[in-house]
Amino acid sequence: MERFQSHGIILLILIGVLCAQPKANHVFPAKGSNATDLSSRLVSQIVFNSTLNHLAVDRSTGNVYVGAVNKLYQITSELNIVTAVTTGPQNDSYQCTILECPGDAVKKPMDNVNKVLLIDQGAKSLIVCGSLFQGICHIRKLHNISIIDQEVLEAVVANTANASTVAFIAPGPPLASPENNVLYVAVTFTNNSPYRSEIPAVSSRSLARDRLFQLAASAVTTGTRLFVNNYARETYIINYVYGFSSERFSYFLTTQYKSSSHYASKERITKLVRICQDDSHYHSYTEIPVDCTSKDGTKFKTVSAAYVGKPGHELAQSLEITTGDDVLFAVFDATTANRSALCVYSLKAIRKKFMHNIKKCYNGEGLRGLDYISQNMPCIATKLQTIGEDFCGLDVNSPLGGEQAVASLAVVLSEDRMTSVATTATSNFTVVFIGTETGQLKKIVMESSTSAMQYATMNVDLGSPIQPDMHLDPEHDDLYLMSRYKLFKIRIYDCSVYSTCLSCLSAKDPFCGWCSLENKCSRKYECQNSSKDPLSWLSYKSGKCTTITSVTPHQLQRTTARTLELIIENLPNLKEPLVCAFTFASMEKPIITNATKKRNGVNCTTPRTDLLPQIGYGENHFNATLSIKTSQGPDIVSTTFTFFDCSTHLSCTQCVSSKFPCDWCVEAHRCTHDTAENCRNDILVTGISRIGPSYRSGPGFCPTINVTGDGSEILVPAGSKKSVKVKVHIIGQFIVQTRFVCQFNVEGRVTSVNAQLLGDTIYCDAMEFTYSAKTSKLNATFAVIWGGSKPLDNPNNIHGKRSDALPNDS
Repeated sequence: MERFQSHGIILLILIGVLCAQPKANHVFPAKGSNATDLSSRLVSQIVFNSTLNHLAVDRSTGNVYVGAVNKLYQITSELNIVTAVTTGPQNDSYQCTILECPGDAVKKPMDNVNKVLLIDQGAKSLIVCGSLFQGICHIRKLHNISIIDQEVLEAVVANTANASTVAFIAPGPPLASPENNVLYVAVTFTNNSPYRSEIPAVSSRSLARDRLFQLAASAVTTGTRLFVNNYARETYIINYVYGFSSERFSYFLTTQYKSSSHYASKERITKLVRICQDDSHYHSYTEIPVDCTSKDGTKFKTVSAAYVGKPGHELAQSLEITTGDDVLFAVFDATTANRSALCVYSLKAIRKKFMHNIKKCYNGEGLRGLDYISQNMPCIATKLQTIGEDFCGLDVNSPLGGEQAVASLAVVLSEDRMTSVATTATSNFTVVFIGTETGQLKKIVMESSTSAMQYATMNVDLGSPIQPDMHLDPEHDDLYLMSRYKLFKIRIYDCSVYSTCLSCLSAKDPFCGWCSLENKCSRKYECQNSSKDPLSWLSYKSGKCTTITSVTPHQLQRTTARTLELIIENLPNLKEPLVCAFTFASMEKPIITNATKKRNGVNCTTPRTDLLPQIGYGENHFNATLSIKTSQGPDIVSTTFTFFDCSTHLSCTQCVSSKFPCDWCVEAHRCTHDTAENCRNDILVTGISRIGPSYRSGPGFCPTINVTGDGSEILVPAGSKKSVKVKVHIIGQFIVQTRFVCQFNVEGRVTSVNAQLLGDTIYCDAMEFTYSAKTSKLNATFAVIWGGSKPLDNPNNIHGKRSDALPNDS
């Protein structure tokens, strides 16, 4: 009794001590897409000074609980530490029982490694088990973990750091219902104490306060427990990896030797243990192999982490199940290659495979197996007519080791060893989060049971493996995960960083899609009408944004009004009437016009011409953003539409060289978009942007003056008279028969002289050049005028230049 009393005093003192609280680093999500750096999605993190073992998240409050070596932490959902409790080191010895020590036992300070950390939602309590004192457990208050609610002096879990323990809460006997939950525990045997043989390998333990952690049911020779036999337990080591409940059964994933024979190879395989939840005798205890193989034949034999979740619609359809059914996601290691794989199994397929193995044995075929538990005996044929998927066993053919494996083809392969996995379903998609040995987080979307796409990788804590425990918050917005010393809260999506449909869909984030009606990248549930019209919310897999593929005409003369025909792909089917909006940079509000819905798009009327902005000086067009929208909603889709004005071009060369459909009326000397109206009975030079055949097209047909042998500069000394001649290219007899005038603009003074056309040359009368400025660096513009006010084009910029030198002129 002295051993227990001293231990109790030490335990109470140490548990009551609050350790120094680690620093919490809060980081707000940075904008980014598919970033490999953690900062783009990191919400918060905490750095601890002890090794982290387990993580639990309260679905009701969002609070987080962390079990570590010698520490327990109660943390808010924002990763603020509320309570920190020290649980070790404490003086202990493997040679001691929970209550007493033999005289020769030497106690020394030993670490308390957290082996189990579970939230009992029904009791609002925290179940904590550690490696000290042969692996005892106790109950703590969920709202304040410094308060021990109940402590039980019974060994339950493994008593070393490396020996595995897996535990979970699920319905159990004697009344298998959610109101009668029990604690399922699987423990690796540790041959370090004479008392470890008393700890079952697998057991179901009561959570009732008056029978806490005792076997849920027991009889003289049976009960809710199973042992590895005395002959095998020291050499046949079973490693328990994961446990879960599904429908009426509880399961454990294990890695163990393929054979228990001392002479066989020590090849390890993966097996799935199953127990019926209302089985008070464990007659239903059955194991079957689990196979995971890649397309190239590589066998991934040992499971390293697993997770049971619900599938999205696409994966469910591929597995021939419903979205309400359970799916096992497991990551495996290859023994012959440095690779890992993700394999997926529906619980429906697993139940069928268990049923086939059980039927085979109950038909008297083969051996019962599991000689490391009990003697391997031939299967006994029974008179049972039917054995269904829910069969819970008899006192014959038990325990049973089936040989037919549940098999799956690897859906993800990785050179980086995978150490943890968690999943969630969003819309039609199943998203898998995988932690790696190198400290990365891989984000993968399952497109079928055999096809997946990795859409992002994050460097979480490079060099430190991600621990198996990963949990989503209650809203499934954030992921909690741990490396050896750090706890992270990571936002699993951020649709708001994508501002366009193209960037939204190109990210291939299954959480995000383009909400056409609201013109934003969002979750599906955040997008109105998404459940009624598939085009209202476009997923990454659609690959097609709502797009205006063509506008006819795609540009318009500013002084005209037209009805535009817009061809639109993936336009949502809306009950509200649509409008067209023309937005201009120079105007605060858009101009709204009527829209008419057509089979393949929308027709828009252009704004009244008097409402349009003016074209700026030196410009010939302006752009508008043409959007389709509902009267009160944001833009659904938009494109750029151009208004131009041909009349801004004052020369034939400019006019017909325009990127807009402008033509030059030679006699009228004007640029126009409408030759039928403005160029009647006139000679026409059509623009290079005009579609269709033309007799005269482009600036080569414009009436122009061209350089002579003297080049484009006409040298004119001050105070001298000079006759000028230039070559001309003229079309139209009406130009030939007109009066020509040569004009020089010198320092703003326009001087005109008569000119004559002889052949292809214009001869200007002599004129005197005078300058008032005291510099020789003066140019004079030059033009040949016909018809009184119509200059011939001067594409080569023929001009006058002062040629005399002044004193000290440089």
